[in-house]
Amino acid sequence: MPAVKFSRALYDFEAFLDVERNLSPRTRRAYVYDLERFADHWIRRNKRNPTLDHIAPEDIKRYLEHLRMDRNYKSTTLSRTIASIRVFFEFCVMQGAIEASPAAHIHNPKTPRKLPVFLVESELKSLLRAPAAEEREKKEASREDYRNLPARDYALLVVLALTGLRLTELTGLNLGDVDFERNNIRVLGKGSKERIIPLNETVIQALRSWLEVRTSPPDVESVFVNRYGKTFSARGVEKLVERYVRKSGISKGGISPHKLRHTFATLLHVSGVDILEIQALLGHSSITSTQVYTHTSSTRLKSAVKKLDEISWG
Repeated sequence: MPAVKFSRALYDFEAFLDVERNLSPRTRRAYVYDLERFADHWIRRNKRNPTLDHIAPEDIKRYLEHLRMDRNYKSTTLSRTIASIRVFFEFCVMQGAIEASPAAHIHNPKTPRKLPVFLVESELKSLLRAPAAEEREKKEASREDYRNLPARDYALLVVLALTGLRLTELTGLNLGDVDFERNNIRVLGKGSKERIIPLNETVIQALRSWLEVRTSPPDVESVFVNRYGKTFSARGVEKLVERYVRKSGISKGGISPHKLRHTFATLLHVSGVDILEIQALLGHSSITSTQVYTHTSSTRLKSAVKKLDEISWG
């Protein structure tokens, strides 16, 4: 097998990302940047331009150690670099340029998992009261164009916070997905996986109140529509949540539709719901994704430990 220059393989790889993978220019640049930096490091150490068969697993490990120790790369950035190198060499194997990838057994560093941002019960109550407060203000200002929107906004916030829907699941929710006889909604989640989510009375009443006044062209099936009767966009939902977070005076930053999903999961966990049931409601394919919600407040931990005092140990 003739030796293939690293630079030639990188040129072909970028074309592959563009044509076959249809990646954006920004993503392609990120891949190429990582690989060019790796090649530069190899050249500085070896004083020559590499061919693919020159590169060994030790070269990759040495480069990653350089990034970690000398450049202070965080684990998330290291993981991205590893992903770029791994995909590149997999492409080279697929093209027959090398027999085996030197990155095949390079593992990602362990990334410390951040606790999710969520609203506590009092904050969520303030958020859900915000549409009614804004309605009073608009009525005082005689804003006719505002009619029916408080019912929609309240229902939207309630559905996000009390069903755990993803943003795309909310905007994709259609009238036929709501079943008031069985009190549930049908959701098409990631990977086109369908799940049924039961509704509590708060969600049922909020949806009923909104759908009673909802107006839209017959061909628009979306549950949540904008003031023009069109399907509510994802960005429109994000802006709505941001507005009511400000309106409710919540000082916690970064509250978004996804953070309301965090809130839903956290409230379930605090209420004693089993993690497997939370997993099913959220539509997680792996329990690992759900375990991030098992964080518990120090107050609850102290309370749990104090329960042991109720046992007679003598």
